[in-house]
Amino acid sequence: MENAPRLAEALRAAMPGWPLARWPAPAARSRELSAWREGSGYCQAVPGRSRPRRLPGLATASCSLIADLISLLLDARPQMVGLHCAAVEVAGRLVLFPATHRAGKSLLSAAFAAAGYRVFGDDVLMLSDDGQGRALGIAPRLRLPLPPSLSPELARFIAEHDGVSDDRYRYLALDDDRLAGHGEARPIGAIVMLDRLPGTPAASLSRLSPGDGLLQLLGQSLAGEDHDPARLLERLLPMMHDLPCRLLRYDDPMAAVEAVAAGLAEAPADECRPAQAAPMRDVRPATADPATAWRRLPVETEYALGEEHFLVDAHGGVHRLSAVAGGIWRLLGLEPLASAEVAALLAERFPDVGRSRLGRDVALLFADLAAAGLIAPIDC
Repeated sequence: MENAPRLAEALRAAMPGWPLARWPAPAARSRELSAWREGSGYCQAVPGRSRPRRLPGLATASCSLIADLISLLLDARPQMVGLHCAAVEVAGRLVLFPATHRAGKSLLSAAFAAAGYRVFGDDVLMLSDDGQGRALGIAPRLRLPLPPSLSPELARFIAEHDGVSDDRYRYLALDDDRLAGHGEARPIGAIVMLDRLPGTPAASLSRLSPGDGLLQLLGQSLAGEDHDPARLLERLLPMMHDLPCRLLRYDDPMAAVEAVAAGLAEAPADECRPAQAAPMRDVRPATADPATAWRRLPVETEYALGEEHFLVDAHGGVHRLSAVAGGIWRLLGLEPLASAEVAALLAERFPDVGRSRLGRDVALLFADLAAAGLIAPIDC
C-alpha cells in the first residue's frame, strides 16, 4: 500500500480475524497485489491489465483487495477448497448457505449474528481436507442501501455494529463471540439453499436430497481451473452422506433464523428424502430408432450418493442421475441395450406406468446421455 493509511485501517476492520502487520513495501509495486491513494479514492493494480482498478470508497477498496487475497490464499494452499457460501455455527456445527444471486446470504448472516450465533463467513468458507469448514475471519459485508423492509431489530443491530462503510458496502464490526477468527474450524452440519421471496408471510424449511446440496457445492467451488472435479467430489462426498439438505423460503431474515434453528433441531439427518423425479417433458426426443442398441462410453469416475448416481466424464463434466437413471446406466454397463428393451424391463418393474410414457421417458434419457457424450450406438 502507498499513501493509504486509512485503507490499511479499513482492512484491519474488515478482516478482524487476520493477524495483519505493517511491513516495508518493496521498491517496485508487487505484480500480485498493490493499492494506493489517488485523489478522493483508491487504485489497485490488477495482474494482466494495463490500467489499474479504480475504487471510490474504503469499503469498496477493501472488498476488492480481500477478493484478490482469497484468490492468492487458494493458490498458496492447494489442499484447501474455497466454497462460495455463507456459514454460521448452530449447535457446534456449520450450516452452509450456498451462494444464490441476490438471495440475501449476507443479510441472513447479519441476522444470525444479531440472534447470538457465530458467523464463519458470509461469502467464502474454506474446506479443509478433513472435511471441516474453516473461517477466513472476514466480517459480513452488506450491500447498500439496505432494504427498507428490514425488521427494527435487525436494522438496529446493523446500525450499532457499523464498521467500514462507503456508498456501496458496509462491513459489520462483530466481536469474537459473533465472528469466528481466521482458521477456526467446525464440522459441516447442514446445507440450506436460499429462496428469498418478497412478501412471503412466514419462513419455511423443506427437505431436499443430498444430491441437491452436492451440486450446489460443486457449482460454488472457488478452486482453480486446473482443479480435478473427481478429487473435489471425493472431498465432498463423505460429508454429504446423511447430511441434512434443506430449502429455505423466506422474506424476513430474523424469521428465517428461527426457522432454520427450529427445523434443523426437529429432524435427524437421515430424514432427507430422495430426489423427486423430474416432471416429464412434453417434447419428442431426437434419438435413433428405439431398436438401436447403445453402449456406455468410458467416464473418469462415478459415485453413488444415496439413491442417486454422479458421473465425472473425461472432460471433467459432472452429471447427476436419478435412482432409475442410475439403474439404467448400470444395465448399459453390462451389455449394449436399446431404449425399447430398457422400457420393456421397466414395464415389468412399474406395471402401473403406461408403456408409451416409459418408452418416451427412456428415449429422453438416452437422448440426454448421448448429448452429454456418455453413450453411443454400438456401430460407432
